[in-house]
Amino acid sequence: MQLTISETVVEMIHEKMREDTRLVLDFDDGVGPFSKQSICSLNTAFQLVLARPDQITNEFDASLTSNLGTVAIKGYAIEQLDPAMTLTRDVNYNLVLSGQSGLLDNHLQLIDAQSWPAV
Repeated sequence: MQLTISETVVEMIHEKMREDTRLVLDFDDGVGPFSKQSICSLNTAFQLVLARPDQITNEFDASLTSNLGTVAIKGYAIEQLDPAMTLTRDVNYNLVLSGQSGLLDNHLQLIDAQSWPAV
């Protein structure tokens, strides 16, 4: 699986990256340290998380490649994704995840969790 991140989004990410930053494409399903708890929704929602290595829990048991390196994901979320995807920013500054099948998430959140307490 491949994620191509647009230059505009790369610049946003680079502003927040540290030497040990790990990227996580989190399927926001209430599982794991980055996901909102107790929220029931029929929408498919993802968030791109900037995390420390010690924050990557066992739920993130798979990965995809990107032009910013390896991105951790939950293995069971793969069925929600396409083999080739892009992450861009629209005219309203929303982050948009799309793939060969079309729009996957038109309001993807960028979360900087690097200052959060250890899990």
